[in-house]
Amino acid sequence: MIPEGRLISTQKRPFALNTRQQVLVGWALLPVLAVWQLNGFYLPVVGRGGALLFWAVDGVQWIVLPAVLLGLLAHSAALRPQHYGLVPPEKNLWPLAGQSLMVFVTAGLVFLVARNLSWRVLGPSPGSFQMAQFFPQGLAGAAVRIYAAVSAGLVESIFFIGLPWLWYSSASQRPSELRFTLAVSAIFALAHWEHGRHGVIVAFFAHGVMCRWFLRWKNLWPVVLGHALIDLAVFA
Repeated sequence: MIPEGRLISTQKRPFALNTRQQVLVGWALLPVLAVWQLNGFYLPVVGRGGALLFWAVDGVQWIVLPAVLLGLLAHSAALRPQHYGLVPPEKNLWPLAGQSLMVFVTAGLVFLVARNLSWRVLGPSPGSFQMAQFFPQGLAGAAVRIYAAVSAGLVESIFFIGLPWLWYSSASQRPSELRFTLAVSAIFALAHWEHGRHGVIVAFFAHGVMCRWFLRWKNLWPVVLGHALIDLAVFA
């Protein structure tokens, strides 16, 4: 029997970082945030060396750097993917497919509306750098587009939603989902400055939608897949 006044909750408490883990996550976020803010300066220079060099550098910043940082967090802070939102999927994948489609449709519509309105109100703003010129033709181009979309969906979801929310919700006694969404969406938007003001505006609003879905489901996989589908449509 359970003694009166000592009810046992069966609801699993959300994972929270201790102080040491918060420091390690904060340090892991800094290199990615710095690279995303600075790559608009060095990628055009790298691109002058040809597509092969461009994609090699791209692989370092999108694959090698995030993998090393996540590996260090796993080793030094005992953080696993499920802690920052990459919950192991269930055997029935239909709910995940439906949620991913919802992210794709809602964030994609916001993307289109924000882009079209910003063009109408603010006029042309092509930006200083576009990736389209580095996509090869044929099957190789399709493979590179898939790589670019999937890596962006996964890495940006982890480092601009999952890990920041884990850090913020652990560090704050009363975390605000609204303040979090506005802050990370602004940081994410500024990381797209090289695509022009329309790219910044679109990134802010689309990322805000994806943040809200994550905070509703506490599962990053639908955001990863929805984000990747949007990028595939943009790269096509």
